[in-house]
Amino acid sequence: MAQKIKVFIDTFYYQAALSGIRTYINELVLGAKNSKNNNIEYLFSHDINHWDQNHKFLNPKNRLSRLCFHVYYFFWKQIILPFKILKHKPNVLICADYVAPLWRLQTLKLCVIHDTLFWDYPKNYNPLWRKYYIKLISLGLRGNSSVITTSNYVKSNLESLFLKQNFSIKVIYQSFLKSKIDDDRILKTLNLEDSNFLLHVGSFDKRKDLITLVKAFKLLKEDRKNKHLKLVLAGQKILNGNAEVLKELERYILTNNLSKSILMTGYLSGAEICSLYKKALIYVFPSIEEGFGIPVLEAFAMKTPVVTSNAAAMVEIAEGAAQHYNKGDYTELFKTLTKLIISKPKRNHLIEKGSERLKAFSREKFIKDYEQFILNSVTN
Repeated sequence: MAQKIKVFIDTFYYQAALSGIRTYINELVLGAKNSKNNNIEYLFSHDINHWDQNHKFLNPKNRLSRLCFHVYYFFWKQIILPFKILKHKPNVLICADYVAPLWRLQTLKLCVIHDTLFWDYPKNYNPLWRKYYIKLISLGLRGNSSVITTSNYVKSNLESLFLKQNFSIKVIYQSFLKSKIDDDRILKTLNLEDSNFLLHVGSFDKRKDLITLVKAFKLLKEDRKNKHLKLVLAGQKILNGNAEVLKELERYILTNNLSKSILMTGYLSGAEICSLYKKALIYVFPSIEEGFGIPVLEAFAMKTPVVTSNAAAMVEIAEGAAQHYNKGDYTELFKTLTKLIISKPKRNHLIEKGSERLKAFSREKFIKDYEQFILNSVTN
């Protein structure tokens, strides 16, 4: 019997990751554990179930805590993880968080780069930290390495950034966690049981462009027909101690007397988010830049019509199953939302197309695409 290909998955960053990478690692682990491929054996650096109830490094406001985690992260990636690879001798190492060990290992390193935000938006990051992190990513791609990414849009960006590098770049569409339970108590808590509302799920990151959504919502509220319409912004309000976006939104909401109509919930559980998706009139994703866009798939799964900006990755992922507007143009977003609010047939059409598009993003397809790439890479 042929020897199995041994694949080691680094799950260390799961304990600190926000929703995007956290979902990716979770789906990769679940896909691997449920795989029926007899030619591959999976090993995991950590049991992620231990971290599901304990996020001690998740977006702490304390700078010292963040610094300690980054030191610990470096120590893990460059010292502990390489020793584990030497001990277990896997054929393949998967690092789902941009960074692989800088050492030239015999093991094939598959490094997942979800987007090119570090390169494209330098002003969004501390200059020294950004320079350090980009260098860390580049060093991790030395030797026997390949890059896995989440969309053809990101692949194109990476090919431009790494023109002289000698590694392959493979697009593998990820899956997402389909919530099996909901918690309708959140609807009562937020007084949404009898209300129509627009929904956004995601952290208050500057690139999410929530101010454009709030400005479009203000125009909607000027129409008396939308008197009772609400906007729910669900997600982490402060990122790494940075409250800039939150303060901008609070100022605008207060100035325009929208406090009773716009709800900023903060972090919610998956079950609570599921209930909001199911009840929402429309899911709106105004982000100016994404590498993939998991909430688009989550909304499709909950049969909620979707409106996004025309950011390239979201247009690619939605593939005709969502309405798009020119990013940053709140007047066009207002017009797009108005057409959907008044037309149930248009909303139903988007729901049907979303359900069909969702078939391209199953967990089974996600892990099979990984396994096919691994088999091709190792056997060749």
